[in-house]
Amino acid sequence: PRLPQSSSLLPPNTSVIMSFFQQITTRSQSINSLLCIGLDPHLKELSLPPNSTESQRAEAAYQFCERIILATHPHAVCYKPNAAFFEALGTTLGCVTLRRVIDVIPDGIPVLLDVKRGDIGSTAAAYADACYE
Repeated sequence: PRLPQSSSLLPPNTSVIMSFFQQITTRSQSINSLLCIGLDPHLKELSLPPNSTESQRAEAAYQFCERIILATHPHAVCYKPNAAFFEALGTTLGCVTLRRVIDVIPDGIPVLLDVKRGDIGSTAAAYADACYE
């Protein structure tokens, strides 16, 4: 199921482009929440067959994130996809999958792309997989 892409998720008269922090504040106040949802599709948690293809990995990661978004969007102030896990999907489909995930997030919910390097173990391992596998 697709989520409605509608500006109705923002308060009325919100036609001016807001800064990211204004978007966060507006969204937080409008739904009375402080919840930021991380989207970290760890390959080891996606129930993939051994020697899965890039296409299989990308689709599994997309479905994993889509399920989270569908279940949480009424309560999410923003979503934070972690670039490392998308880069680790493969050079061809990693960025495409990230774009698909961002596109399924309803309008009016900000996206904070997590692209920090030198992060915790699982993220650092995903960056290493993206660069060296």
